[in-house]
Amino acid sequence: MAAEAPGRVPFVRPSLAIIGDKMTTQANERDHALGKINQIDALARGVLGALMFSPGFIEVCELRDVDFPVGRFRDAFSAIAEILEETRPAEIDPVILAERIGGDGARTFIGSLMDGGIRQDEPTFRGRVSELRRRALTSRVLAKIERQAKTGELDLGEIRGDLEAYDQLEGKAFDPAGVMMTGDQLQALKIEVEWTLDKLIPSRSLTLLHGPGGVGKTWLALAIGQAVSEGVPFLGLPTVRRPVSYIDFENPWPMLIKRVRHLNIHAVNFWHLSAEVRPPKLDGPDWAQYKSLPAGSLLIFDTARSCHEGDENSSQDVGLVMNRLKEIREKGNDIILLHHTPRINERASKGSTAWEDLADHVLAFYKVRRGSLKEIKEEIDAAEFDPDALFSLGTGKKTRYEPFRLYVTFDASLRCFVHADSPDKDVIDALADYIGGQGGGQKQREIIAWAKSEGIGPSHHGAFAALLNRGEREGRWRSHKGFRGAKFYEPST
Repeated sequence: MAAEAPGRVPFVRPSLAIIGDKMTTQANERDHALGKINQIDALARGVLGALMFSPGFIEVCELRDVDFPVGRFRDAFSAIAEILEETRPAEIDPVILAERIGGDGARTFIGSLMDGGIRQDEPTFRGRVSELRRRALTSRVLAKIERQAKTGELDLGEIRGDLEAYDQLEGKAFDPAGVMMTGDQLQALKIEVEWTLDKLIPSRSLTLLHGPGGVGKTWLALAIGQAVSEGVPFLGLPTVRRPVSYIDFENPWPMLIKRVRHLNIHAVNFWHLSAEVRPPKLDGPDWAQYKSLPAGSLLIFDTARSCHEGDENSSQDVGLVMNRLKEIREKGNDIILLHHTPRINERASKGSTAWEDLADHVLAFYKVRRGSLKEIKEEIDAAEFDPDALFSLGTGKKTRYEPFRLYVTFDASLRCFVHADSPDKDVIDALADYIGGQGGGQKQREIIAWAKSEGIGPSHHGAFAALLNRGEREGRWRSHKGFRGAKFYEPST
């Protein structure tokens, strides 16, 4: 009888069960889907896409061709590495890369990398590479066990080494030192707050835009989408051109078409309930389809109440929706979520406070009376639109960014929203004249008393003080503190 090869033992079910149990336990604890080929391919595409923007990351993570699946992925990596070594480019030209790879479908493959590729900071890229290596190793180990089981033998020493390598790699993936950064490191990053719509829509943010029913939120959102899709100013504010997708759970199809024609929208993509494949609800099983939309897009969801099946008053249900929107945001997207307000308070969102708490930025949109500071509370039919209304548009109760507010009206002849004077412009002008003349150097309470005697401005002391602060921010006058903190006002020059 021939001697058995050293290190190998005949296949017996107990040995396979022991190894299988260990691998199954580890896979369940970390992620059952680690060994799926499509997930590894998606990670490989993301890493290669990021390398096209920052090829120097190859050296940062000591990447090798064996880190990628065989075939096009390895060919693409090898070509990127060659180009980096030859010319040290800041970015990889996709045309040159496709020519290096060659063969049928090379351009299509490189295009798929660009669709999912985004600029990544170094810690994020390291994490993606660690995840790719971890999943690839797990897949290889499981495939090896299956292959050896079919032949009737298991190489226990080889599998033990693979398991040890897996444990080491897993430990590295969760090393806090590899993912955390010091304040000095953060300050060294060349990252600044950017705006897709200056002062109103921050880039890579989740913006909640709320207003009462029928106030014109859809009109406003469509106009913003139109401006961003073309890269043209909106209300005089510059935009950054991006792909725009409008996900409509709310409006009747004929009404949406009517509004698109009225605003003469061309480049915005619409995903409506009437589509053959309906837009998935954000708390449904297919919500991740939104991650397949072009990275770096502006996504507009109309409305918050209609985009999920849960309870808008439940912080748990709302939290699920908002956290999924943040995952979509992290694909490099901007998100605008339209939401209603209760009739008793048009400056707050309807339902759970989690809508505002979990948003990055909140915009309030409501009608105001001309010549006053008061909002109009009556609700009108959602299908109607008042072209003569004056609207306040600006930051709501929460923002991580600079507060900002402007007033607009809809110009039917131009088919767009246009700037309008603030309803308290006349009050501020009168105060500026008074402070620039006989009221110069007076205390706040003396100025408020004068305004009350003249019948101008808000009657509430706090509202008037806010108005004085606003005029100072706009440079119409300035103030200084005197005895016991009393505020004195004087001309700005």
